[in-house]
Formats: sequence, structure tokens, C-alpha cells
Amino acid sequence: MNQEAEPKRNHQDTVFRMLFSEKESAIELFNALEGADYGPDTEVEFTTLEDAVYTNLKNDLGFIIDKQFIILTEHQAAINNNMPLRQLEYIARTYEKLIDAVALYGSKRVKIPTPEFFVVYTGSQKWKTTTLRLSDSFLNTPPENSIELVVKIIKMHYNSDDEQSQKVLERSEKLRGYSLLLEYIKDYRSQGKDAKDAVNTAIQRCIREGILKDFLEKNSPEVGSMLFKEITSEEFAEIRAKEAAEEYYNKGRDEGIELGRDEGIANLIAAYREFDLSDDLILKKLMEKYQIKESDALAYIEKSK
Repeated sequence: MNQEAEPKRNHQDTVFRMLFSEKESAIELFNALEGADYGPDTEVEFTTLEDAVYTNLKNDLGFIIDKQFIILTEHQAAINNNMPLRQLEYIARTYEKLIDAVALYGSKRVKIPTPEFFVVYTGSQKWKTTTLRLSDSFLNTPPENSIELVVKIIKMHYNSDDEQSQKVLERSEKLRGYSLLLEYIKDYRSQGKDAKDAVNTAIQRCIREGILKDFLEKNSPEVGSMLFKEITSEEFAEIRAKEAAEEYYNKGRDEGIELGRDEGIANLIAAYREFDLSDDLILKKLMEKYQIKESDALAYIEKSK
């Protein structure tokens, strides 16, 4: 396995990925997540799925540290209990990229980095659980010769009652700063500021207070654009979806809920396209927000074209 450069950036990247897509930041993230103490000279190899071959399966951040552990971390703004299943797809594709296929058919055991799975949750809705298990999705109790995958949830709410999450935030200046940036945006939105003003005011406040100062001074236009697009498109889509559901309900139609849901999804897709989000990112967000299968989400996207 050869050390790779940082993942390439594009206009669809999230702030989270942008913040941790450099070697020293990835080391800081791992140390925070695991309470480790790896130094700046530790080898890091980024494995984030972003090649053209994998356009229908992209994850937020993946990297190997010290040739021993492979870390898959997803950023979530909505509760999604299917993360273990998604992470199973991600790790399978990642190993497929890393391992020589010919070696799999030899007698010598192939050694692989130990995987660890995390979700960084930034949503407002309370998510009480701290771990998600793949086996919770099984139709029956798994036998001994089955498979398990456990995802740890890190909640990005500073001063919350989640002790595990608080320890992680305290160990990472960047994670703690990101948490405070998001909290400031939410506070300004609750005060009545529009999304763009809330984002820009929060960024300037963080810079004044020395929170992510260097990162924001260097990247504030790009960061502001990313945050504005995500906040505005999701808020707009949620309002339109609610209006559509209420419209059909008030008409007293038996199929109102389903039609309202379809209308909401259509409006969500339209809103995301208005803010120049790619179909890949729209696919991911549909699956998160509506808890639907990839094939159903793809069908909605195709129908909207």
C-alpha cells in the first residue's frame, strides 16, 4: 500500500471532509476518536471513495493510519439507522481497491488494516443511541458464522450530555471548532437571520474568537458557500414537502400521505439541483432523509429529469 496524496476537492465536498482531508488533520481526528497519541510523522493513506469507477458509492472520509487501522467516517445531518449497512458497502469497496485480487486465491493469509467505523452527527433531532449494529437489521438472530459491524456515533453538540462525544470534542480542536461553528449558525437562524447572513456572521464570529481561524480565513468563501447551499436547500425542501403533504391531506385523499411524500421528494430534488448539487450527493441525501433504498432513490432522480 503506497501513501497517497490528500483527496481531491470539488465543489460538492462537505466542510467536514474539507476540514479533515489533510494528513495532520486526519491524525488529529484519529487521536480524538480513539484517545490515541500518534505524532505528525505517522503515515497516512487516504482511501476515500471518489474514483470514477465508484461514482455511485462515495463516502465522506476514509484513511489508513500507521498501516494498521482503516478509519471510515461519515458526516450525518439526519438520523440514519442504516449506516452499518452503508459502511459495509464502503469497506468492501475500499478493501477491493487495496487488495491484489490474485493474492486472495493463494494459500498465504492476506493481512488487512483493522477497520473502525464512525458517524459524526450534526443534526438537531436527538439521537439517543451511541452505537449502531449491522445485526439490528437482520431478519433473524445471527448464528456464529455470520457477520457484525458496529458504528460509533459522535454527536457534534458541545456541552451535551453524551460523555463519549464530549471527550472526543475535547481532544480535537478542529472537531470542537466545527461543532461551535454549527452551533453559532443554528443560534443565528433561531434569532431570525436568513441562512446566508447566519452562516457569514457565524464564520466571522469564529474568526474573531480564534475558532478554526486559519482554516476559515483561508477558505471562508468556499466554506460559506458549502454551508449555505446545504442549509438553504434542506430548509427549502422541508418546507415544500410539508406544504405538499398538507395540501393532499386537506383534500381528504386516501393516498395523500404517499402523494405528499412523492411531492416532497420531487421538491427536495429540485431544491438540491437549484443549488447545484450532484446526482450522487442528491442520492445520498434522499436515502438519509427518507430512509429509502438506493434503487428507489435512483428512480426518483431519474423521474425528475
